[in-house]
Amino acid sequence: MIALGIRHPRSARAGGPPWERGASFLTWLFLLFLGALAACGDGAAQSHGGGAFQPTDALLLSTNSPTKDEDPSVLRARDGTLFVAWFSDRGGNSDIYITSTSNGRDWSPLGPPVTASSAGDFYPTLFQDEQGTFHLTWFRWTAPFLGHIWYNTSTDGLTWNPASEVQVTTDAGVDDWVPSITQAADGTLLIYFVSRLRRALSPTNDIYVATKRPAQTTWDPPVPVAGINSATEHDHLPFAARTGATITLVWDRYDTTKVIPWENPKSDLWYATSSNGLSWSPPAKITNDVGNVVHLYPGLFPSLTGEWSLVWLSTKLGPPLVFELPLANAGMYPLGLTQNTLLPAGYSHRIAATSSPGVYLGVWVQGPDGAQDIYYRFFEK
Repeated sequence: MIALGIRHPRSARAGGPPWERGASFLTWLFLLFLGALAACGDGAAQSHGGGAFQPTDALLLSTNSPTKDEDPSVLRARDGTLFVAWFSDRGGNSDIYITSTSNGRDWSPLGPPVTASSAGDFYPTLFQDEQGTFHLTWFRWTAPFLGHIWYNTSTDGLTWNPASEVQVTTDAGVDDWVPSITQAADGTLLIYFVSRLRRALSPTNDIYVATKRPAQTTWDPPVPVAGINSATEHDHLPFAARTGATITLVWDRYDTTKVIPWENPKSDLWYATSSNGLSWSPPAKITNDVGNVVHLYPGLFPSLTGEWSLVWLSTKLGPPLVFELPLANAGMYPLGLTQNTLLPAGYSHRIAATSSPGVYLGVWVQGPDGAQDIYYRFFEK
């Protein structure tokens, strides 16, 4: 692990204390008083308006797990608590685990997995609605490229009853995966996910959506996201969020050189908006770099005051680096593009604003194949 620490250097004092340099006792008292004021001011600045979250170095979150840990999802709950979900092989099976922190220092103990299946459970996505209910979606595969989207709810975000799990998609012989969940203004839940096998003889991955309206107890059959999918290129890794009055969907698009997005030599980010999550604006291309530049794992996150940004991994400068772009600038790339130098490359970066103004939580995957881990860092910007 490369720890990229935030340092708060203080000016070094030359020589000894004032009274050893010929200053009077009253002068020393006055300087001591000024120093105390400065220390108080510095402490106030570091408290970020009284919030509990402080910048840290890069730290290991998936402790005591010698096997694979991937697919982090980050959520700032309505009360300011931060939740992180991911899948881990630590128990001998691929399952979903969740932990939380209310101060950035103490994380809740990692209990049993929140999923209980002999199949593999991957790629969790967390969401909390306006009533406070926590929603979790993930994909469960019984074999490579064979499985469905699943869903569950919780009242506290940490306690999940496996007996309450709901199978969202049920069609036979499909490869549903990488889901993202959000909610329309009318309360309709929407899960966006990817499948290639749903369309017979399909050469491309497409993005689908399953919905559950407030009065429903079951999910509607999934349908292709209207007007989004390319007929000749892959659409993959969707990330959806309600960004104010609209729902924004961002995703990867790439040619058919490779089926899997992170194996293709070139990919771009696209986005579209919708008032209800079903009817969409024409898809628009965000990135436009020339050559074999890869843009992967897009995510959306709001500031504490509600300004939304994109985060993703890109090779636009050569090595994989983390970039951010204000969502308002999505149609003006690269205007407003910044590199997040406080987060190492890794992959699957997710960011959430903390309740301390200007302090964010960044989470990502890092490590050798088969022994990846989840890392986190609180950083200030």
